[in-house]
Amino acid sequence: MKQEQYEVYKYSDDEVRNNIARYVHLDNPESYPFDHYHGHEYNEIMVFLKGGGTHNISFKDYRIEDQSIHLIAARDLHWVERSLHSEGFAIVYKDQLLDKLSILNSEIDFRDIFSCSRIINLNEEDQTKFALLFKEMQANKADKLYMLQLIAALLTRIATVFHDAPGTSRTNDPLLKQVASLIHKHFKDRWTPEQYATALHVTARTLQNRIKQASGKSLRQLEQERLLKEARQLLLTSGMPVSEIAIELGFKEAAHFSNWFKAQSGQTPSEYKA
Repeated sequence: MKQEQYEVYKYSDDEVRNNIARYVHLDNPESYPFDHYHGHEYNEIMVFLKGGGTHNISFKDYRIEDQSIHLIAARDLHWVERSLHSEGFAIVYKDQLLDKLSILNSEIDFRDIFSCSRIINLNEEDQTKFALLFKEMQANKADKLYMLQLIAALLTRIATVFHDAPGTSRTNDPLLKQVASLIHKHFKDRWTPEQYATALHVTARTLQNRIKQASGKSLRQLEQERLLKEARQLLLTSGMPVSEIAIELGFKEAAHFSNWFKAQSGQTPSEYKA
């Protein structure tokens, strides 16, 4: 009896060269330098072997737990504030990879499963299922072709094990992306709601209502969050004294900055830096 021949879809050299997917090692907070709300044209997976810090997705905060997988869909707004001791890696990949996997696994709707962001905290059983794959990825960072196969295996395993995991809340209001961009540019300038509204060609009331509806927060709260993130980053990485950081962030006096920082974070700047 003649053995049937099945078509095999391999990854081409062009796909490897064009970075249809790639691995990024997260060995310290500066290895993932995005310090403000941003979105990507590509999809992303962040694997935290050791947690610490927060991950804000669509204006909602999520704790970064040990042994967790964070799926970030293309164009979803997010920022990551990792602790100095967190460890893991990130995978960025294009939709073409999902299309390729759908050909190989026609019973799985990869596009649908990875179309929204999700936070997956692995239990002990799940950790066993993923441990060897994580270890293999960390040990073969330099082998791009093999890494592509491993990334495909990771996506397939996530799709089969966690296809029904709940997605994070998201906002589709385009105004929020514009607000996030303006806050990043002007958070040190202490813009008023009227200034933001004028730049966005809406009334201040409309702006505040749409922000509240989409994020559950006020414009002031979003601005304060961005300012606090900048303060934390400068305290940990700049080597600047607290007095200079205060001036850099627009505070007239170091004491004012210290009081504000403690009210926001529960620690003084010196305590946080230590």
